[in-house]
Amino acid sequence: MQQAGAVVEAKAPGDAAAFKGWLRQISQHVAEASKEGGFLGIGGVRVSEAEKATLAEISSALKPAA
Repeated sequence: MQQAGAVVEAKAPGDAAAFKGWLRQISQHVAEASKEGGFLGIGGVRVSEAEKATLAEISSALKPAA
């Protein structure tokens, strides 16, 4: 993920922020696609702890270059 962000910043710096935002949005939508846990669709959580951790890693990897 960091490599993708670096490539976009190098090749299309004007589009990097929008592209990274798009990647974050996609990852959020995927994490929210179905509930975790519960029984027959009742209960459960929209985003599991593992998914939250992965979203945090993605967000961290896509931070703007200093």
